Amino acid sequence: MLTRTHHLLGLAVAVAVAPRVAPGLAEGLTLAAVTVVTAGGPLSPDLDQQGWWRLLDRYLPDEWLGRGGPMRHRGITHWWGVPASLALVLAASQSHGMAWWAAAGLVLGWGSHLLGDFVVGARSRYRGAGIPAFLWWGHAGLGFPCDGWVERRLSYALPAVAVWQAAVLAGVLP
Repeated sequence: MLTRTHHLLGLAVAVAVAPRVAPGLAEGLTLAAVTVVTAGGPLSPDLDQQGWWRLLDRYLPDEWLGRGGPMRHRGITHWWGVPASLALVLAASQSHGMAWWAAAGLVLGWGSHLLGDFVVGARSRYRGAGIPAFLWWGHAGLGFPCDGWVERRLSYALPAVAVWQAAVLAGVLP
């Protein structure tokens, strides 16, 4: 999935979740902003496409761990267990300060990214379609191609969904 579509999906998730769970405006805006920012780009699971990550991958012998190694694209950073683990830590936390809401936004951002790659994440020569079911292997997903028909339709629909959600929350629509 392209970065812009990941951000749009993160926006739709943020508009759906933040007003319903955050106790105040500051918490909701923090949750929403971090969700959108971490849904795509260098702060998302796609950090495995950044130059510094690829440099580390070139010099660290992670391939000996098998199945292409955890540092490849859609490897360990795309495993559902990463945001799930942070969500468990947050659930056990007694504090709900602004850092907690930022961390919750990170969970939602990474989670929405993984949902997007589950749907739009084609098989490659080196891995299956979708996201890893186990650490960095056993990929599962629908396998629609990046920037294909499904993603283009999503990129048109997601802004409309976010506007509709905001209108419902504002009481403009029933």
